[in-house]
Amino acid sequence: MGFISNVAGTLSDSIHSELKDQYLETFRTDSLGQDKLVKRAYKQNVMGLNQGSNDIISAGSKIIVPEGTYALMIDNGQIVDSVTTPGMYTWENSSSGSILSGNMKGVVGDVFDRFRFAGEITKTQKIFYVNGLEIMNQTCDEFIQAPYPDPVYGTLYFKFRIMFSFRIVDPVRFFKKTGRDTTVSDFMGSPYRPKQPFLEVQDHMEEALNICGSREKIPFPKLISNKSKLKDAVNEAVSKLWYEQRGMVVESIAITDLTLDEASRKRVEQFDSAKLFSDDSGALGALVALGLTDTMKAAASNPAGPITGFAGIGTVVNTQSSAVPETCPFCGTPLPSQTHIEYCPACNADIKSYFSS
Repeated sequence: MGFISNVAGTLSDSIHSELKDQYLETFRTDSLGQDKLVKRAYKQNVMGLNQGSNDIISAGSKIIVPEGTYALMIDNGQIVDSVTTPGMYTWENSSSGSILSGNMKGVVGDVFDRFRFAGEITKTQKIFYVNGLEIMNQTCDEFIQAPYPDPVYGTLYFKFRIMFSFRIVDPVRFFKKTGRDTTVSDFMGSPYRPKQPFLEVQDHMEEALNICGSREKIPFPKLISNKSKLKDAVNEAVSKLWYEQRGMVVESIAITDLTLDEASRKRVEQFDSAKLFSDDSGALGALVALGLTDTMKAAASNPAGPITGFAGIGTVVNTQSSAVPETCPFCGTPLPSQTHIEYCPACNADIKSYFSS
C-alpha cells in the first residue's frame, strides 16, 4: 500500500505542478541602460495567479522587447530564437505546451514526464535580454605608447590614452561568451583594472595607427579630429577578436592626453616653421628684419663701444656676402640676398658652419 500511496502522491504532485505552469506569461525588462549587458527576463505577474516554475515558459506566452534591446529564447540550454527588433512577440515553439494555447497532448506528455522523475521538472526555459545600446565612456588610467608613421613628419613617438564606446551587434555570439547576467564592469573592468576586452583594444592601437598613417595618409595634426577613420582602423585591427568571437564592434573612439616625445615635438616645430617661411616670403622677410634688429641692439650694447659693434657687423657683411646661399641647404627656405645670415630663420640650422666646413 505504501508503494501505491507514493505513486499516487507523485502523480498528484506532477499534475498539480503542471497545472500551475499552464498560465501564459508575459515577459519584459526595464531598459538595460549603460550598466547591464545581459539580464534575464522577469514575469509580469499582476494578479498573483501564475505561481509556476520560473524555468517553464508555456507556448503562447508573450515577450515584450523594448527599444535598444535584443531578446534570446533559451529552451533546454539551446538558443532557439532571437529577436533584434522591438515589439511584442509570442513564443510558439516552446517545448512546454499549455492547455490555454490548445496543446492538450503536449500537457499530458509533460505530466507523465514529471511523474517518471518523481515530480521533478525536466525542462529549463529562459528568456535573456541583451543590451543593444551604444555603451559609452570606456576609458583606462594607463597611458599607451606607440610610434606613428606620419606621411609628412616621418615616424613620431607619443603616448596617449583612449576613450571609446562599443555596441553588441550579434546577441547570439555575445551570449555564448557570457551565458548569464552580465554588467559592463563584469565584462570590461574598471578604469584602474581593465579586463581582457579593453586590453585587446589597447594592444591593437599600434596596428590601427599604422593603418591611419601608412595607408590612409592622415597627418599627425589631423589624427585626433579624424575619428571615423581611426574607428574603422581599430575595428579592422580587432575584428577577429571582437566581432567574430563576441559579436561586438567599436562604435566610436577618441585619443586623449596625447603627448609627443621631445625629439618628435622638435621635428614637428621645425618642419612647420620651415613650411611657413617657404610659403610666405613676407613672413620670412619680417623674420630676417627682426633678426637684424636684435643684432643691432646687441652691437649697440658692445662693451668696446657701439661703433666697434656696428663695424664688426659691416665687416662680416662685406667679407662674407658673396658666400650667402640663396636657399637654406637644410630645409630649402629661400634666404634674402645681400645679407649675411649665420642661422636659417626657419629651421635654425647653422648655415655659416655648413659653408665654412
